[in-house]
Amino acid sequence: MKVARHPHTQQPVTIPDYRKEFGAPYEKGIKNERPAATCPACKQELFIKGETNPNATMAFCHFPAKGGEQKPFCPIKVGGSHKYKVLCPVDEDPKRTKQLRDNFFTNWKIHWVKFMHHVGYVDINDFIQALKVADKEHVWRYRQLQEHEVIIVLMLISDFKPVIGKTKVWRKNWIRFWFESQVKTFQEFWNLSDEKKTIIRAEYNVPTGLKRISPDHLCKYKDINVSEDYLLNRQPGDDVVHPVVANAMKRNFKV
Repeated sequence: MKVARHPHTQQPVTIPDYRKEFGAPYEKGIKNERPAATCPACKQELFIKGETNPNATMAFCHFPAKGGEQKPFCPIKVGGSHKYKVLCPVDEDPKRTKQLRDNFFTNWKIHWVKFMHHVGYVDINDFIQALKVADKEHVWRYRQLQEHEVIIVLMLISDFKPVIGKTKVWRKNWIRFWFESQVKTFQEFWNLSDEKKTIIRAEYNVPTGLKRISPDHLCKYKDINVSEDYLLNRQPGDDVVHPVVANAMKRNFKV
């Protein structure tokens, strides 16, 4: 990782800034007792790989597990191999399922604007494809799922790869969204208390030619608070969308 959580402020810190504040690992041959930066997702302590080798590329890394030790799950550590799966609920309330989906599509414009705000550059087709997956996987059946949390599901099941136009770079880095806590499924996330419901927007600077993200590519992140404020405290313009966007949604969902 090129960035981690600051040991005191919990804000993003790069390796140069960390070393500037806390010094090198050794000073005049004596080990420097520095507070450890932590992983943005799992909060485990990290070390800086390659710090004592002038020819190596430095990176924040998780400590390896010691004999028999079971390390907590971390979505960043496992890189692109982890996908959040939607497990079809068995205790569906059909009336609630329909109401949730109807409410979401009634307010789809404000959800799209918020989705776009979180992702950055994003095409309406990304939103549409994620919604089609949500329909196919019966996301609406989850009893704990609230309307404002639907876009969280859409972001977590999507991969936002770099988008390079003929004359402009629209999305330079690969974007993925992760649960901040050590949970592997949506069900585990919805069982958390509201104050613990945080997700991470992670950016990966993936070298040209590679088709998979790795922890070493993580270059930027930010925490996203999962709240319904954007639905409760609407502002003028929050539901204004481009006609092209409106037409695409109408073609696909008759809204």
